[in-house]
Amino acid sequence: MSSQPPTATAGFIAGGRIRRPLPRERPHLTRCTKLLCSWFLSLLLVAGVLLFVVYLVVRPHRPRFHVAAFTAAGVQSGGGPVALSGQLTIHNPNHDLAFFFGRVYMSVQYRGDGEVVVDGKDLTGGPLYEPPRGTSAVGFEGVAVPAGAATDMMARDAAAAAAGGGGGGVAFTVKVRSRIRY
Repeated sequence: MSSQPPTATAGFIAGGRIRRPLPRERPHLTRCTKLLCSWFLSLLLVAGVLLFVVYLVVRPHRPRFHVAAFTAAGVQSGGGPVALSGQLTIHNPNHDLAFFFGRVYMSVQYRGDGEVVVDGKDLTGGPLYEPPRGTSAVGFEGVAVPAGAATDMMARDAAAAAAGGGGGGVAFTVKVRSRIRY
């Protein structure tokens, strides 16, 4: 027995095991795989860019609600009933999409974070259709606010604003709620 390690002609010994070298790569398979992967990734990139452009063109913009006019008759009567009247405009900014609104409900708060004086008043009485690039006016008249603590505070604030040169203005927040389909 010799003290020299055995030699292998087709491999080498590492850690007591004979390891064979990897077979030579097949260059035509490597080239084909790279070509196939680059083709697939290019196709995926083009499809992603096209979907993004379609999304930017067609994505729906939210309708815009504006209070065109708002009056509160009877505020300065000193705690009596108050009648709210006004007009809301609904604008559809989309070029190609129309909106179908369910019933449109309005809530009115006194002083923004204060008491709700009108809750869930139906403005349209039924569904509403808004064509592309259109604006519709929705009016409301004679919405009664029952007499109570809120009307007393409204009268007090209106009198204080009129005395201070503010013209008797009182702050309200109008919230509009509806189910929208496009």
